[in-house]
Amino acid sequence: MKIRKDRLNCIYDQYSNQENRLTHALLHTIGSSRWLFSKFLKHIVSVSELPARENYEISTQKVPFSHGDREAEEIESIPDAWIVDMSGNLGIAIEVKDKKNSLRLNQLRGHADRIADYRNRYLLVITPDLREPDKIEELRGKKQTSLNIVWKSWDEIYSWLGRLAGKRLSGRPMEAFLISSMLEYLERRNDVLGFRGIKFPHGFNVQDAKLILNSMMEELEETTRKYYPDLTKRRPAITTFSQESVWDCFGSDEGFTKDLHVTLSINEKAHDISITVPNSAKKAWKRLKEVFSDDENQKELFSILKDLRDQVPHLFVEFNQRHFIAQRIGVRDGYMEFDIDTLGPPFRKRNSKVKEFPLWKHAIIDAVLHKKRINGQVMFKARFFLDEGNGIDKPEFIGTAKSTIKAFKPLYHFLRKS
Repeated sequence: MKIRKDRLNCIYDQYSNQENRLTHALLHTIGSSRWLFSKFLKHIVSVSELPARENYEISTQKVPFSHGDREAEEIESIPDAWIVDMSGNLGIAIEVKDKKNSLRLNQLRGHADRIADYRNRYLLVITPDLREPDKIEELRGKKQTSLNIVWKSWDEIYSWLGRLAGKRLSGRPMEAFLISSMLEYLERRNDVLGFRGIKFPHGFNVQDAKLILNSMMEELEETTRKYYPDLTKRRPAITTFSQESVWDCFGSDEGFTKDLHVTLSINEKAHDISITVPNSAKKAWKRLKEVFSDDENQKELFSILKDLRDQVPHLFVEFNQRHFIAQRIGVRDGYMEFDIDTLGPPFRKRNSKVKEFPLWKHAIIDAVLHKKRINGQVMFKARFFLDEGNGIDKPEFIGTAKSTIKAFKPLYHFLRKS
């Protein structure tokens, strides 16, 4: 097997377009090793047979040499990359995207037409989407039977490279270097990956936190809709009141400030998943005051909080008083937050390092009952500290987040009772 990649731009000759840079990096990675090249074709493209004596060419943004390609004037579409063989047997057109929901059906059809004269035709589409885009299914419904359509997410490419990196590559130092370099590049381009865990190897910064939180919100959307059908709307953008934290929420169509919502936030020390009672949620505040005015309702609330506490590593309660000098410029007037373990049994476990201080219970009850003519907000927060080794820095933490959102369901419905 011989691989020609002389029609690829020099590895140091980067494109200005970020999408083209992704393609360029991937093609140089697989094209620099026959071992990686064959693994890519078999495991990513699903090519079953690779003749050992065949010559292959890899190119980006160019028309390949093989006679299987059609004349440019016949078809205007040029894929982002090609993999073809000299004999005209195998033709792979590759379309790469670095934005979700950005595929165009006409473009994909044009790419398919480009490789119409190859005996074994593949259209490989790589996008950041979490699920196979609808345009892929549409194309499958209208394709010629001999065209193999393969969609992969950048997450799948990353995972595939990660599995290769986990193998013993002591005898393949070049491949180990190529794989680790591509993994590192994709991690820097984490906008194309799904949720990879909450971690800040170079220290916390708002921009990285926004990317992490956005990927998390996208993966949690389906779970949230399942357990909270009314909470289908996110904020227009992830913003922050400071350089210390970022947050977003799942709220109702009426607006997240008008009713209960599920809030997710990340700061330099912790990640919180919360049920928020915002200032303007009149029904929820009425309900909360009724609960704290009645002993039986209080018992039921704290029983629900006990069950919730058993399912999360930490549970905090917050009361926040603010005023605003502009739409997005809030000034904190008063703030109270306590670990619910401070209330003692049944919340606090025997081995807990948290000291009991039951006064917090009376403080939150008084604050809620006496809220009047102020902008006040209450939050019930499941907290995951970044340095506690709870798997928060791994992709699998998304499962923990889903379980936590589900665990809040009894509290949410209790607060919505009329």
